[in-house]
Amino acid sequence: MNAFASDLDRTLIYSRRMVGAAEMKAGIELTETLHGREISYISGITKENLKRIQKENYFIPVTTRTNEQYKRLQFLQHDIVPEYAVTTNGGCILKNGEPLTEWAEIVEEQLAACLPIEQMLREIASLPLSAAVERTRTAHHYFVYLILNEEKLAHIDSAAVKEWGASKGWQVSLQGRKLYFIPNPLNKWKAVAYLKSKLSLEEVYTAGDSLLDLELIQEADFGIAPAHGEVLRHYPNLRKTASSGILAGEEMTAAVLSRLSRLKQV
Repeated sequence: MNAFASDLDRTLIYSRRMVGAAEMKAGIELTETLHGREISYISGITKENLKRIQKENYFIPVTTRTNEQYKRLQFLQHDIVPEYAVTTNGGCILKNGEPLTEWAEIVEEQLAACLPIEQMLREIASLPLSAAVERTRTAHHYFVYLILNEEKLAHIDSAAVKEWGASKGWQVSLQGRKLYFIPNPLNKWKAVAYLKSKLSLEEVYTAGDSLLDLELIQEADFGIAPAHGEVLRHYPNLRKTASSGILAGEEMTAAVLSRLSRLKQV
């Protein structure tokens, strides 16, 4: 058995601002709403490719979303219901919608050696970028993300913030208007590697767009990033798609199907 472990936002699903008018008329489906607002879309082709992948393999969503945010995605609750999912940037593994206790215990032990989130919040508040912050959020008391004022984004030195975060033992990733601060032990690939061992998977294929997906892409048997991905600005030699935006999701899932098909012929 093999698996496709993929990031979701800006990899398989996209906000309205990243979906062009022509694409909206070409089989793009709404998959998430919040308080009556349309939030995220998926290509119908991408969804069908995922269904085909899951017929004989595992499809494992891997996301920085919290469990609550993950469960808002309708296509993962009704059309495609994965047995396993990785949420909270690797902090939680869900099996049939419920957290795996053994993984939670491993994560808690590793986080005990990190700078506490309360202290990190105080440190972040002292940064010059605080003037650009509209809202501050924590996820499962594991990590922090800031929602920034769009007009002030251009004035933030993200490279300097990343360097500052690294000195604290925390990863930093800017994704749209969200600036994430995540302790190093929370790692998407570590959670996927745990599942690879637990499920005795032969090969794992992956996709992701952000710096938080770097190891997920690098350590897999086949990893790919969408052409628009943040991670490519820092690691341009990673395997990447020819397409950008929602079409990249179609291209990546088609590439995984092609590799799985070749494996069956061996």
